[in-house]
This record gives sequence, structure tokens and C-alpha cells, in this order.
Amino acid sequence: MARYNVTLKASLKRGTFYWVAEVNADSEDEAVVSAEHLFMEEMEKAGDWEFDDYNVEPQ
Repeated sequence: MARYNVTLKASLKRGTFYWVAEVNADSEDEAVVSAEHLFMEEMEKAGDWEFDDYNVEPQ
């Protein structure tokens, strides 16, 4: 089992969302699935969290 740093990207109607997670898995495919499951668990508690960092760039 190896440690993976996984970045998932979702292109939404009004923006782009990135989820970054560290997981233990036997393969890259398993790492992606594991990161997706962690994201779904966090979304169940979405009302409890807020963004704590940002970057703003003028266009």
C-alpha cells in the first residue's frame, strides 16, 4: 500500500472546484476512488466548514 496525494477537479457552471486529499491505496485508481469517498463524507458536513484561504487576481 502506498501513500498518494490526489487532486480531483470538478468544472461547475459558475466555477471550478478542486479537492486535494492524501490517501493510502494499492493503485492510482484506488487512490482516486478513496479521495472521492473522503470528499463525499466531508460534503455530508458541508454546513460545518468554510473556506480558510483564497487567492484573488484582477482580470
